[in-house]
Amino acid sequence: MKINNSILSIPPYISTSWKNILSLHVEYTSKNEKELIITLTNQTKIFVPNLEEALLEEIFNRHASFLEKNANSSITSKEEQKLSSSLMFSQPPSLSFGFPIKGKELDPSTMASFGGLMGHSQEQANAEDLPEEMLKKISTLSKMIGLDKQLDHLPKAEPHCNCPYCQVARAITGSEREKIKEEIVSDEELTFRDWDIQEISTDLYEVSNPLEDQERYQVFLGSPIGCTCGNKDCEHIKAVLKS
Repeated sequence: MKINNSILSIPPYISTSWKNILSLHVEYTSKNEKELIITLTNQTKIFVPNLEEALLEEIFNRHASFLEKNANSSITSKEEQKLSSSLMFSQPPSLSFGFPIKGKELDPSTMASFGGLMGHSQEQANAEDLPEEMLKKISTLSKMIGLDKQLDHLPKAEPHCNCPYCQVARAITGSEREKIKEEIVSDEELTFRDWDIQEISTDLYEVSNPLEDQERYQVFLGSPIGCTCGNKDCEHIKAVLKS
């Protein structure tokens, strides 16, 4: 007799794998004795009499453990299929993703999950971010199918590129998406200002130091030209004339 997680063997009644057993149950004979009835997947019934209570309990526990393990495997498989289908149909119609593997080809069914082949596109380097949910699904699916373990064969994402391919490649490798934000600087900001100049009235200007608010002068460009600093050839007058 041999009972483990793989087989049930009770000579001379039965010896088979658990996967061939559909169900177990116990019935009482006319002599009020317990009889184990094993129903196989082909609907054949095997009757095993006179088993001890402890042995019956072990057989039922082994069968329950086998069923539970296979149920979890089935759920995982269905979840993978669901995620793969969801990934394929959640992509915008104009986008398809694929990853050419250098020196090693993945199974065609695996590659089909990513759509058609496409590589880095410089023309789309400034593309909008793909939906976060989509990238998470891609990352999860890549782990399920083992793609994340083949990173040496996966073309790298180009630095500072936000094209769809590079975004997906970063999602698979687990790296953060990179962006370049160009800051626009006006010509005025690039030019260092010695003085701030404000017109008060006709030919009358106020000149102030941008670094020292208390330093202020008034420049008159009428006749005669003058500045409240008292110097007729001062830098304040020159600043107003250049403005």
